[in-house]
Amino acid sequence: GKDGRPEVVPEEAAIVRDIYRMFLDGMTIRNIAKELTERGIKTPGGKDIWSVSTIRSILSNEKYKGDALLQKTYTLDYLTKTVRKNKGEVKQYYVTNSHEAIIDEDVFNLAQVELQKTL
Repeated sequence: GKDGRPEVVPEEAAIVRDIYRMFLDGMTIRNIAKELTERGIKTPGGKDIWSVSTIRSILSNEKYKGDALLQKTYTLDYLTKTVRKNKGEVKQYYVTNSHEAIIDEDVFNLAQVELQKTL
């Protein structure tokens, strides 16, 4: 949005809610990806084919419940613009209710429990 916070796009929010619903109804991540691809729904990156990793990323991303984890990545070298995934090298900050939620916190937490079973 204009204030730098994530903005809810109704059509995209509906897809995210569908993904959580299908997953919690017992559908596998692979079958969710197949279903969305067959329905002709574009991925968040604008692709035609949904991958398991995209679905898993949506199911595990705290931003959908209105929270934000800051500093998921950090710049290793500003001259070369080398960015690294933060694995504890830099302090991270977790902000609750930082923006409008798409997914209820209980639904998100239940999805995390189910996701752990798929690893």
